[in-house]
Amino acid sequence: MQLAPLLMLLWLLASGLAAAPAFAQAPAPAAAAAGADPGYRIAAGDELALKFFYAPELNETATVRPDGRIQLQLVGEVRAAGQTPRELADALKRAYAGSLRYPEVSVEVEKGFARQQVFVGGEVGRPGAQPLLPGLTLMRALIVAQGPTDRAALNRVAILRRDESGATRVIRVDAASQARRGADDGNDPPLQPFDVVLAVPSRISRVNKWIDQYVRRNLPVNVGFSYDLNDNNRRGD
Repeated sequence: MQLAPLLMLLWLLASGLAAAPAFAQAPAPAAAAAGADPGYRIAAGDELALKFFYAPELNETATVRPDGRIQLQLVGEVRAAGQTPRELADALKRAYAGSLRYPEVSVEVEKGFARQQVFVGGEVGRPGAQPLLPGLTLMRALIVAQGPTDRAALNRVAILRRDESGATRVIRVDAASQARRGADDGNDPPLQPFDVVLAVPSRISRVNKWIDQYVRRNLPVNVGFSYDLNDNNRRGD
């Protein structure tokens, strides 16, 4: 039998996870956060400063487009989203090797982390966008959204995530299992830029249809992305 959402919240409060609201109100400066985290992944909307050590005339600032690419001099379009700044710098060094004798380049994220968000909706107390801060997991995002309501089915929370090709994945998470075996990446996964977390109502039998309808009716335009859900991108219910 699935635990009631209220009992789940009480258990989380006792375990210390409910400190997330305070954590969510202390964002770090964007540049510092990106620079301090070697695992930071570039995302759509990030502004990148490219500096060429031996060809300063090529220095520029590029904004990552919604399709994850940037447009650069000499080499044209380059995929940036999903890479760390170091990985992108290595890719650019290879791309410019045919045009420059010394293609040494650095990549810095000037505006990035503070602009990345996730969206939490469905059966939660306060649906809406949240800043993607370090350590934000599915359950912490639900708690910041004032928790799941008593109509939510915590054993089938859905995460909508776009891959590098732009296709949408629907990841099913059994968050209710945290009470039985504790939180881990399987039932409380870390969130990625522009994830959509949906607390599905327990009364719904056709989950995919409900997700389609919810996204089309409720997903705010200012989140910065859109999803095209179809049967090729997910398992049917």
